[in-house]
Amino acid sequence: MKKTIALVLLLIAMPALAHPGHDGSPLQDGLLHPLTGLDHLLMLLGTGMLCALSRRNLVLPALTLALMFCGALLGHMLGDLVGVESMILGSLLVISAALLMPPRQSLLAMAMPLFALFHGWAHGAEASPDAFWLFSVGFTLVSGLLLMAGFVAGWLLARHPRLQKAVGGGVLAGSAMLMLG
Repeated sequence: MKKTIALVLLLIAMPALAHPGHDGSPLQDGLLHPLTGLDHLLMLLGTGMLCALSRRNLVLPALTLALMFCGALLGHMLGDLVGVESMILGSLLVISAALLMPPRQSLLAMAMPLFALFHGWAHGAEASPDAFWLFSVGFTLVSGLLLMAGFVAGWLLARHPRLQKAVGGGVLAGSAMLMLG
C-alpha cells in the first residue's frame, strides 16, 4: 500500500528539482552540482549500482556519463526542454523498480544512459553560458566518481538482497520527497 501511495504522489505532483548554490566559481559550482541535487545524486549512484548488480562492466557507466555530457551540450545550445524534470524523475522510478525487482535489472539498467541525457540537459540549461565549459568539467568529474561509488556499492549489495530492496525503497522515497519538495 505504501508503494502505491508513493507512486500516485509521484505521478500527480509537480516537479521541484532546483539545486541550491551556484555562488562560487564555475568549476566549483560544477563540482558541487551533482552532490547538491538529490535527483542527480540518486540517479548516478543508482545507475552505478544497477550496472554492478546486473553484472555489467564499466561500459554502461561510461556510456551514461558520455550521454549526460551530450545532454549538457544540448541544454547549453538549446536551453530548457519541456518535460526534462519528468524524465529525471522517471529515471529514479526505473532505478527504484530495478532495485525492487531484481529479475528486471539487466533490462532496466540499459535504459539509464538515455535518462542520463536528460540529467545532462538540465545541467547544460542551468549553467551560465560563459561558464559552461568549466561547469561541465566539474559536474562530469563528480558524476563519474558517483557512478563509480555506485558501482562499488552495487557489488556489495549483490550479496544482500534484502538490503538491495531497502535501497530501492530509499530511492523511491527520495523521488517522492523531490516531488513533494
